[in-house]
Amino acid sequence: MQYADVIVPLGVEGTFTYLVPDALAGNVTAGTLVLVPFVGNKKYTAIVLRVHGECPVEYSVKPIEGIADEQVRLSPVHLQFLLWLSKYYMASPGEVMRAALPVVFRLESYTAITRTEKNVDYSILSENERIVLGFLSPGEYVSLKEVEQYLNIKNGMPVVKSLLAKHYVRVKEKVDEAFREKKVAMITWGRAFSDEELGRCLDGLKRAPAQHKMLCIWIEQGLKEAERSGFLAKNGLSAAALKGLCERGILRVEEQVVSRLSSQGEQGELTVLSSEQVDALNRIRHFYLGKECVLLKGVTSSGKTEVYIHLIKEYLQAGKQVLYMLPEIALTYQIVKRLRNVFGEQVGLYHSGMPEQMRAELWRKQCGTSPFGLILGVRSSVFLPFAQLGLVIVDEEHDASYKQKEPAPRYQGRDAAIMLAKMSGAKVLLGSATPSFESYQHAVAGKYGLVELKHRYGGALMPEMVLADLKEYRRKKMMKGSFSPLLVREMERVLQEHKQVILFQNRRGYSSYVQCEQCGSIPKCPHCDVSLTYYKQRNVLACRYCGAVVSMPFSCPECGTGHYQVRTPGTERVEEEVKHLFPECVVARIDLDVAGSKARFARVMDDFEQQKIDVLIGTQMVSKGLDFEHVKLVGVIDADGMVNFPDFRAEERAYCMLSQVGGRSGRKGGRGKVVIQTANLNNRLYGMLLEGNYHDFFTCLSEERQWFVYPPFGRLIQVELRHKDVAVLRNAANGLAGRLRQKLGKRVCGPAVPEVGKINEAYRLVLLLKIEPATSCSAVKALLKDEFVLLRQNKMNGTLRIICDVDP
Repeated sequence: MQYADVIVPLGVEGTFTYLVPDALAGNVTAGTLVLVPFVGNKKYTAIVLRVHGECPVEYSVKPIEGIADEQVRLSPVHLQFLLWLSKYYMASPGEVMRAALPVVFRLESYTAITRTEKNVDYSILSENERIVLGFLSPGEYVSLKEVEQYLNIKNGMPVVKSLLAKHYVRVKEKVDEAFREKKVAMITWGRAFSDEELGRCLDGLKRAPAQHKMLCIWIEQGLKEAERSGFLAKNGLSAAALKGLCERGILRVEEQVVSRLSSQGEQGELTVLSSEQVDALNRIRHFYLGKECVLLKGVTSSGKTEVYIHLIKEYLQAGKQVLYMLPEIALTYQIVKRLRNVFGEQVGLYHSGMPEQMRAELWRKQCGTSPFGLILGVRSSVFLPFAQLGLVIVDEEHDASYKQKEPAPRYQGRDAAIMLAKMSGAKVLLGSATPSFESYQHAVAGKYGLVELKHRYGGALMPEMVLADLKEYRRKKMMKGSFSPLLVREMERVLQEHKQVILFQNRRGYSSYVQCEQCGSIPKCPHCDVSLTYYKQRNVLACRYCGAVVSMPFSCPECGTGHYQVRTPGTERVEEEVKHLFPECVVARIDLDVAGSKARFARVMDDFEQQKIDVLIGTQMVSKGLDFEHVKLVGVIDADGMVNFPDFRAEERAYCMLSQVGGRSGRKGGRGKVVIQTANLNNRLYGMLLEGNYHDFFTCLSEERQWFVYPPFGRLIQVELRHKDVAVLRNAANGLAGRLRQKLGKRVCGPAVPEVGKINEAYRLVLLLKIEPATSCSAVKALLKDEFVLLRQNKMNGTLRIICDVDP
């Protein structure tokens, strides 16, 4: 008998053993996706970790019920990588599996209900029971979720159990089909026709003008097959006419399987590299002889992407696969067009914004015999299967978006990619104008190779950076809304030259909060300890954490007389002010609200590239990697919000963000300009930013990081506890902190209330563990796991939630 240890996609520790039926023997191997029963009659997709002959003696073994998808099998390296993620980031293997697999492959059974033929005694039924029986039909199964929606209740199981006890309903666990191939209706010839036969057909259709017209168009366009909907819409033809031609046997409509994966594009020529780029490429090749990872530090618009493209071509020609990672979905829009212009159909795209069936199809393709050679994706692309991975490129490697925050596993995409490459025997290229301190420290220490591009491509000059003193302008009452006279003058100059402007404001909405003019109260989320953001277009106040939305009140509910005034402007308000200051200009906004619509986002990007838009306003999306040649001015509306954020990385992130957003200006043609509005000209960050010497900035802040054992000179683990009862939470947090201090001493900081002390009715406390290089991080993690078991075993803690974040 054979048995299989499997990982189930739930937040439970360990693996589970199942019997391999004789019918599946030989087909079930490590990496196979199988369907297994788990917790009663529930069924789930699971990943087989290993197959063996050791029968468990502690419990009765259930059999595997089938293979979930024959075409998807994970390689040993892929399994090893997923287990490493689980161990390093202190997540259960099931949580890692849940993050890795597309929803389509994560089959999960649901409770389905049908009505029996038994005669009903309605006098003994409750109102909800009578409604459910009226909703059901004998022999037709309906999901429990549909019943709950029909009743408009959250938990319909008590009603179903009551009906089940009376034998009025029957239930079972159902699993819907997972991956579905995409099929389209195609029009083809009904059979082969000679010219003479076609002539007779046309003559016979004179009394059916719509059919005659359609056949004439079909013949004139020389079509052999065409997609049904597209052909009819393009030529203004009716479905009835097509039906008539099909009934006569002239044309035929049949379903054909097509791919969802867009891979248009023909292979083109590479751009000629500058002498500095050629030297950088040669140095990267040289470093790869002895190092696995190289950091390419190049100023904005230095041509890092072209260096990537030349290196990619070398690996593709050698039969290797390449993973090209970006921090944001927004960046893939421009880059994928450039890559497809060079590599054509070899380019595949993968990110969370894709439909689930499309993501599943790409997984199947990567597991097949003709996978994409080049994958362009965001952090989740590290989970994709690769048979011959040779190179991993992590562009804008400094970006905080590479870090997963919710849900587990809370992995760092850059670090995970480096480990994936190591396990696969591949090389890594990290790219950034402002590297993360961790990567730059590794490069300075010699662990990574360091290659620099110090000049912009084509001789373009770095933009001029100037500071606008908001404190002085406000004192003199010279501000125009959120705009200083300096920024307004520069915008007027650039727009008169028919060039473009980017305005950066790292806050969405109309205002980050509103305040009563009479009593000073600020509306807060009823479920979280945070102020509500005002969205003027919808006239609502919304919470950025739990999503709660309330209508904007006419007057303050606290005092009853005052009215709310907007504070700290968001992108919506900046957009309104620009339209007021420059009514002749075309203004557009790009933030998460806009990027949520793929078509709308693409339209804004295309229009800005074609100079149909004069001023583009955006959040951090506009600061990363976008290349627009006509942008000559970048304005930063409020830089102080980033600099003064309560986080030890605040200055590093602000420096990177301001350098990156400034790098969008003057990339081609004349020199660009960057206006940074601040009320604190004396902050050291702005002085170092104007000097533009990243190494000096790194050296200055590194000394402080060393004193306080912050990365890259120490490791951090953050433990967050959540509970709806603040007393239970404090007892659990203080007890945990006390026990940890007995073994780890001063390495334990807290517990402390975080910036947002309550989210979705749950109070929060955090502990921070600082681990110096000489201390074993694995030993600390093992200690934490033991402590978490004790916390969960304590019945006093009830529904205490423990969230562990490694390298926060």
